[in-house]
Amino acid sequence: MTEIESFHLVTVGWSPNLVRDLWNRVAQKCGFRISHVAHPSFDRKSWCEKSGVSSIHFIRDPIDTPLPAPDRELLASLEQDGLPTIHNMLLSDQFISKLAYEDGLAYATLLARRLMTLYRETKPSAILGGFDGLHGSLAAAVARVMGIPWFAMYFSSLPSGRVALCSDLSPASMVSLGTPDRAEIRKDAEHLLENFEQGRIYSAAYISPQLFSSSYILKQLRPQLTTLFRSLGRRNLREYLKYTDNAGSYSASAKVREALRVRRNLWELHRRKLAATPNERRYALFGLHMQPESSIDVHAHFFSNQLRVVELMARSLPPTHTLFVKLHKSDAANYSAQKLAQLARFPGVRIVSPYADTIEFIKRAELVFAIQGTIALEAAMLGKPVIMFGESLVTNFPSVSTVGKTIDLPKLVRRKLSEERPARAAIVDALGAYLEWFHPASINDWTVVPTDTQIKNYVRLFQLLERARPRVGSEYSGSWVAKRG
Repeated sequence: MTEIESFHLVTVGWSPNLVRDLWNRVAQKCGFRISHVAHPSFDRKSWCEKSGVSSIHFIRDPIDTPLPAPDRELLASLEQDGLPTIHNMLLSDQFISKLAYEDGLAYATLLARRLMTLYRETKPSAILGGFDGLHGSLAAAVARVMGIPWFAMYFSSLPSGRVALCSDLSPASMVSLGTPDRAEIRKDAEHLLENFEQGRIYSAAYISPQLFSSSYILKQLRPQLTTLFRSLGRRNLREYLKYTDNAGSYSASAKVREALRVRRNLWELHRRKLAATPNERRYALFGLHMQPESSIDVHAHFFSNQLRVVELMARSLPPTHTLFVKLHKSDAANYSAQKLAQLARFPGVRIVSPYADTIEFIKRAELVFAIQGTIALEAAMLGKPVIMFGESLVTNFPSVSTVGKTIDLPKLVRRKLSEERPARAAIVDALGAYLEWFHPASINDWTVVPTDTQIKNYVRLFQLLERARPRVGSEYSGSWVAKRG
């Protein structure tokens, strides 16, 4: 990369609608080139049916391109410090993890080879990928091997509408794109904390319906029928799309079974007597993650077996304390009677309704456990003792500790239960340090088209990234930005 060469950003894994609604609009204003490697479920034919965008490259074109034989040596060569192993990449993908091991290795081989080819052809200054899917993890690993800077956007849940850039597959790898105004950020942190303490702001999440109702059935009918018709239209490609689509299931009977499963779970959940208020005198709290989801399956893959994590916590708490396990309100439809029974069998565990007020449970908890997620940030902002299993910048808050050896977890629990609340000023300082990494953007609900103001914010973000790169050096110069890990 020389001084006279222009900045070229290549995105990996985006859909036609998002390229149209976000990236095309950013490209018109940012002053540098943006190209795209499409999400691997698309080939040229299916992409053009959605959007006529240029500068698009495809993993398979056509989509029925056969897979190569697994290349274990190639895949092993992509394993590096700070990245998931290939086996973790396979297990973290919601579709590949359900397929035969050899199929997963063959598909990973296809992705790795094709990404290497596309990176050589496009010669990106930087790659913008994502945390989801095998293609997302391999895009980062191939970029690392080739010395190309790779980034992913990490959106803040509190406050919403802000984004940071990460330089690897952990949220603890946020990068600095400039010198922040720390006085202004501290004022922002003080204002945010006050509003949070007073209940004027909160993290938003989709809430599943509490009742097995006819209105819910009718509301869901249209999107389900749309999905069914799309699936039927591509049923002849089932063998090729099983790596990227809904578990490879395109039959009408499978869609019907899934709809019935969801409704049965909601009905049974509504009938169960779950904790709705924090009515125990002394307790610890753990909030289950929605799965599959990158915050746990990618960011904390060694703790993605949440049943095992609940067992660790239950084994580590003293008998004086209940362990409240709160169901995720966005995942309520996936909690079967069997899953709930498995959770409840551990000593001292009580299940909390997904519709209960999480903040009320946090406020009265003597200890909060978290793998990743918003609950750790919320508890840290309230000065509650927190034990985190995954990597996150939230661990920089004064009341947060990370898990070390499993055998030492009971000792850590006892220490945290006797820990004094940190001073409010220390919490504000930590929150300000956390906010330094984020920039104005939008929420990451891509069903909502970004406004013109939000597009301008994205333009500023990537102009900051462009200005941070070195102007001289090798063709692939590696990451150039400051990183806190």
